[in-house]
Amino acid sequence: MAKAYFLLLFIILITFSSILNIAFTTKLNFTTDQSSLLAIKDHITFDPDHILAKNWSTTTTTTTTTTTSFCNWVGVTCGARHLRVTALNLSNMDLNGTLPPHIGNLSFLSSIDFSFNNFYGHLPQELSQLKRLKIINFGKNNFYGHLPKEIGNCRKLKYLFLGDNQLSGTIPSTVFNLSSLEYLELRYNHFSGSLPNDMCKNISNIQFLKFTSNKLQGRLPSSIGKCTNLQEISFAENNFVGGIPTSLGSLTKLKNIYVYNNILTGLISPIFNISSLELISIGNNNFSDNLPIDICDKLRMLRYLYIYKNGLTVPIPTDIWNCSFVELDLSNNYLTGRVPREIGNIDDLMYLDLGSNSLYGEIPHAIFNSTKLQFLHMYDNKFSGSLPSDFDFWLPNLQEMLLWGNKLSGGFPSFISNSSNLITLDLNDNFFSGFIPSTLGHLRHLEVLALDYNKFTTQSGSIDQWGFLTSLANCKRLTSLSISFNPLNGILPAYAFGNLSSSLEKLTFSDCQLRGKIPVEIGNFTNMIGFDLSENELIGSLPITVERLQRLQLLHFYDNKLHGSIPHALCNLQNLFELAISENELSGPIPSCIANLTSLRHLVLGSNKFSTLSSSLWGLNDILVIDLSSNAFKGFLPGKIQNLRTLIYLDLSSNKFSGDIPTTLGDLQTLQYLFLNNNKLQGVIPESLGSLVSLLYLDLSNNSLSGVIPQSLVKLIYLTNFNVSFNKLKGRIPIEGPFRNFSAQSFMGNNGLCGSTRLQVPPCKNSSLHEHKSKTIVVLEFVLPTIANGELFHTMNCSMQRMDLRMTCY
Repeated sequence: MAKAYFLLLFIILITFSSILNIAFTTKLNFTTDQSSLLAIKDHITFDPDHILAKNWSTTTTTTTTTTTSFCNWVGVTCGARHLRVTALNLSNMDLNGTLPPHIGNLSFLSSIDFSFNNFYGHLPQELSQLKRLKIINFGKNNFYGHLPKEIGNCRKLKYLFLGDNQLSGTIPSTVFNLSSLEYLELRYNHFSGSLPNDMCKNISNIQFLKFTSNKLQGRLPSSIGKCTNLQEISFAENNFVGGIPTSLGSLTKLKNIYVYNNILTGLISPIFNISSLELISIGNNNFSDNLPIDICDKLRMLRYLYIYKNGLTVPIPTDIWNCSFVELDLSNNYLTGRVPREIGNIDDLMYLDLGSNSLYGEIPHAIFNSTKLQFLHMYDNKFSGSLPSDFDFWLPNLQEMLLWGNKLSGGFPSFISNSSNLITLDLNDNFFSGFIPSTLGHLRHLEVLALDYNKFTTQSGSIDQWGFLTSLANCKRLTSLSISFNPLNGILPAYAFGNLSSSLEKLTFSDCQLRGKIPVEIGNFTNMIGFDLSENELIGSLPITVERLQRLQLLHFYDNKLHGSIPHALCNLQNLFELAISENELSGPIPSCIANLTSLRHLVLGSNKFSTLSSSLWGLNDILVIDLSSNAFKGFLPGKIQNLRTLIYLDLSSNKFSGDIPTTLGDLQTLQYLFLNNNKLQGVIPESLGSLVSLLYLDLSNNSLSGVIPQSLVKLIYLTNFNVSFNKLKGRIPIEGPFRNFSAQSFMGNNGLCGSTRLQVPPCKNSSLHEHKSKTIVVLEFVLPTIANGELFHTMNCSMQRMDLRMTCY
């Protein structure tokens, strides 16, 4: 009886001890999880909505006990049995901070999601302590450094999302030992090195592999066929070389493949053996294979095909139009032949790009009845013939049509006015003719209209001569209108011009045979960035309303008949980058306020009647191009020209500049083109011009320059065009460096020059003899006027004779 009593007491004590131990351990685990979460909170430096600051607190009032309060914190999930943290989700909170090593103490954690935040720093190695972890999502952050190789210890990991960070280094081989892995996303990082050839040996469960936009190189893994469960694979935007592994053709579950933007070569045929494929994107490589003629029989599920920028040749297979494509891009290849009429059979087609090939013939009219088509790109081919001109064709969902760079002719395709959702229409560089219809005003969503380089006209003499321009006033979203190089032939109507959309950013009417004055209504275009009315017959002065165009960066009014002076209002355009008003009849001074245009990089004022040059011009320290040629400027070239340290092009030719060439020109190290010809410059060519190390063109012709051609110019190794003709130069023409390639035309009209017979100048005398005589003559020039001593003269004369052994001293 006593033994039974003591045995029962012993069992009770043991049980009570175990309960106390469990309670203590549970309390300890609670404390560990809580302190780990608080450590994570302490490492967050920015919490814009104060979510964690308000919620992650031990004083949070809940209906549970204090020991379990953290289970109610935002983003925290606890298990029902052990009340331990099993999931942590802080995604999409705009949090900043680092990830502390304490996260490794959350030993029951199976899922962690910190995506779409701004976490930075290194990924802690302590993540490897989380043996239950199945999901890691740190996508869309700023983590950097290496991916810890210890991540391979997380044997239960199924999903690893690290995309859109700044991670670098090689991808640890341990990642490819995670046999449970189903989803691996490492895209948009800076990983480098190559992928292991046996990558798929231990990850046969993988379904998604995403390596897009890294710095990976080498060949694609030949073992890729062992990843038999793959549904999507992306090797895009890396530096992979070689061909498509043949084993890839055995991936019977693969739906999407992305290998665009690499340096891959060879055949693409392995891809076309995968009947499950829905999307193929292999653009911008060097594949030279052709599409199989039975592509639609093999790939009945295919909806998206992108093979742009490769080496595809021969005609497009007729069978391709029997596919159920939604998007098809074969642009920038070498495809030839005609486009099959069957193109109209693709009922679901939304995107078609056949641009930049060598396709010819008519564009099948059936394509213009594809009711789902949104993007039609047939640009830069050899298509000819006309487009449908009646309204029976309908593209109700069309948003963008690019047909530029073909040989299309006929009238404007009127059916386009039915495409009420059209945003961009580009018919540039064709042979369209006739009138531009006023029905364009129906296109209320139109943003870009490009009709340059055609033969469109206006209805001269008609009341509705500019009807199309008037109708475009209804296109309130229009940002770009370019109709240059069409014989519109008329006076630009101020009423229609002024009513165009105030959203316009680009307006070009170059070489349209326009007459009349520039409408003052141009001041309405307050969003204008580029404005081109060049090569017309416009008269009058520059409207002062131009000062309202505060966003203007490019202004081209050159080659017209404009007169008057440059208005000071022009100096208020603080964003002006390029001003080209050459080949007009403008006169007066260049306003000194031009120096206020600190954004100005190109100033082209040539072929006008300007007479006074403000010194402030040389204060445009960042300017790249200055053309003041063919005006009436006179006086000395300014020494301050040295301030233009970024100048590339300087043309002061055909003016009346006089005096010496400033030696400070040699400070313009970036100068590539220098034209000072046809002036009245005198003196010598400065030695400092030999410091213009970037110079390509140098023209000093038709001046009154004297002296020799500086030997320093032989250092100008990039100089390809050189002209010093019709000056008063003398001495030997250099023979080294770029002078080996110049012809006689570069030196003609200088009677004192000598050198090679191929330059059509007299041969030079013995060089050493010539140098000695020159030195003696220099001495005589300085000595003879001041010395009348005949004996000294006799001595110097004998000295000359000793230098020349052919002379005799008496």
